[in-house]
Amino acid sequence: MFGTKLISGFALLLSLLNFLSAEELVLEGKVRDANTHRDIPGVNVYIRELNIGAVTNTFGQFRLTIVNPDPEMVVTFQHVAYDTLELMLEEVLMRKTLDLQERVIAAPEVLVVGAKDAPEFDKDLPQTVSVIDAWMFDLRGYTDAGDLLKTDHSIQVDEDLAGKKTVSIRGGSPDEVLVLYNGIRMNSSLDNIYDISLVDLSDIQRLEVIKGSNSALYGPQAFSGVINVAPRAQQDYNIRVQQRIGSYKTNDQGLHLFKKAGQFYGGYSFQKGSSEREFSAEPPGERLLKNASEYHTASAAYNFSETASGAPATSLRFLYLRSDMDYQNQRDRENLSSSNQMITTRFNGDAGKLKNFSLSAAYQWSEEDQHLRFYSPPSDSGFLNRAIEDHSWLFNAHKSFGLKYADVLVGYQFQRSQLDFGDQRTTFASLLLGSESAELGRMHHGIFSVAKMAAPAPGGFIHSLGFDVSFRYDMVQDRQISSQPPMVDASFVRDPNELVFNNSWQEGTIKFSNSLSGSDGRYAFKGFLNVGNNVKFPSLMQQISTRELLSSAATQPDLQPERNHSLEIGVDLSREVRNPSGLLGWQITGNFFRNAYDNKFITYFLPGTPVAVYDNVKNASINGFETKSSLFLFRKRMTMEFGASRYYFSDRSAFPFKYDRKLVYNIMLDQSGYSLQFHVFKEGEQIARLRNRNGGFSEVRVPGFTNMDLHFGKAFRIKEVKLILNASLRNLLDDDFTLEGLPLRERRYYLTLGLQY
Repeated sequence: MFGTKLISGFALLLSLLNFLSAEELVLEGKVRDANTHRDIPGVNVYIRELNIGAVTNTFGQFRLTIVNPDPEMVVTFQHVAYDTLELMLEEVLMRKTLDLQERVIAAPEVLVVGAKDAPEFDKDLPQTVSVIDAWMFDLRGYTDAGDLLKTDHSIQVDEDLAGKKTVSIRGGSPDEVLVLYNGIRMNSSLDNIYDISLVDLSDIQRLEVIKGSNSALYGPQAFSGVINVAPRAQQDYNIRVQQRIGSYKTNDQGLHLFKKAGQFYGGYSFQKGSSEREFSAEPPGERLLKNASEYHTASAAYNFSETASGAPATSLRFLYLRSDMDYQNQRDRENLSSSNQMITTRFNGDAGKLKNFSLSAAYQWSEEDQHLRFYSPPSDSGFLNRAIEDHSWLFNAHKSFGLKYADVLVGYQFQRSQLDFGDQRTTFASLLLGSESAELGRMHHGIFSVAKMAAPAPGGFIHSLGFDVSFRYDMVQDRQISSQPPMVDASFVRDPNELVFNNSWQEGTIKFSNSLSGSDGRYAFKGFLNVGNNVKFPSLMQQISTRELLSSAATQPDLQPERNHSLEIGVDLSREVRNPSGLLGWQITGNFFRNAYDNKFITYFLPGTPVAVYDNVKNASINGFETKSSLFLFRKRMTMEFGASRYYFSDRSAFPFKYDRKLVYNIMLDQSGYSLQFHVFKEGEQIARLRNRNGGFSEVRVPGFTNMDLHFGKAFRIKEVKLILNASLRNLLDDDFTLEGLPLRERRYYLTLGLQY
């Protein structure tokens, strides 16, 4: 054994001497994070004596040609978020990988910027933002993007009975959160809701979460926040397969393909899954909830130009999405099936003399069939059959300018939607009570502008002072043609009367922001103050799914725009300690916000059914405090986080299913590519608005609870093959709470195995 090692070492030494005696040497390698072992793109690799350098690509790889190499030359590895590493050339040659130590406070500058695409939130006003790298998904075993987001103290993730996961931010509703894919809107034009579980984390670079309503760039749909899904420029595989099993007879499979040819990139993903749940105390044949889903994603991109790290500078991207879902409820004899598709294209970069330009377009269409059981005794209890078809066209363009005193972004957005639906009510005695059909159309134009002005910094600790303002003007026109025949019996049917309704709204919003930041190398500080107003227009679904749909005694809601007046103050303080005993540094953030609503929409969820109806209240408000503190220990191998949010509602019933407090405690361990996370959380009491099984609507108190999740992940690489193993154990402190006969907080587990080449 010793002889084999000696021979190998001697061969390596001869090879090294041969390289160093050559007139030209090609230096290659990979740079990765010292703890997580993930690849680091954008690392500057240079030799100061020769004034040459390179930048690592998306996979952390670099290649540097050296003329007349000298073994004592110093190779420098530098990245804004990591400690600088300097090694002798001969030592670099003997390593396959170079590990960098992550910093707490980012370095103020680096020699060469390995440019990445700018985050979407950089274009808007300063506000509270969370950036979650997608590598956390692979390393920590989250089942989907919803599980990843719920670890944030100001985000609430709700899963309905059909398996759809929706995100609420700061006490808002799911239809107030705009989900973007590379800056392109993904929300359905029907109800402005997007199922966050559809996001394929294996194909994205990061999630950018903007909290609050101070956004002009994204429009009325972003009433309480934005989630932007930033895709990866490239993948580190050609083929990837995965299998997940778990609670509720979960059985999910996935296939992912990726190919690069020059500056062209193409990919395809397919996922298929199913699960079953049971109502308690129901007889066999009447207790199951069955869910099945199927997702397809196809993408293609061409980079006209790229940065030194391989990130797109000027690019054209195409995307096709399709999701099919089927839901069956044996207890209530209700079911739902839907199909949603979307085609998008986006150009971003420079077009001739037109610099810093973005242009995107999208077409969405969906079909949905609902079979719902309704109760409105004594005469018209029965079934509602609903068919919905929706088509939408979207267009977005914006351009940035660098002026003398400000950076300005101007843009235009257009949306055209058409919704066709038909309702038919039948009694339990199979008598037709009546039917209704309608065509709803929407034309939405929006123009916006954001101006960012920087004042001269006073020097010292303060580096920048910012004064920003944004303006937006929206014009919405709705047209509804409906058919409403009178009550009928089997012997007499009259031609329907055609009714035409028109809505026209024009609203302007303006927002102001002040910000400052500074650093002295040990401490770093950021702060901002935002004030402004926002508006949200009734969605097409809100206009057809009011309370009177299921109860003849219900009142018609006020279908006028909802308004919000907001104030937010945020601070962020960091300290880098580098204590030999183990403490590397800490970070503390804090926020206060107030939102006052006029004509606020509220949602009623139906028990056992993934369908909602809408109502509103005249006035409501919410005040909130949020804080998060982090400790970085043992060279960041251990991170301890504590997050807390506390909300004060003017009327709890105006914020259904929203808790008034949340505490989050995370312990994350990363060592040699192994990752382990303990996620402990406490959620406050909620008020649920439900339709009772015997008819009518009522409030149900959902008690607060404390629980714990455990996530584990490890990736193994064997030459060109990478094996990924994830485990997720949820609600370890088993809670027997049930709502309408359905357990919500019982213990669950999920295991995922992935293989990629």
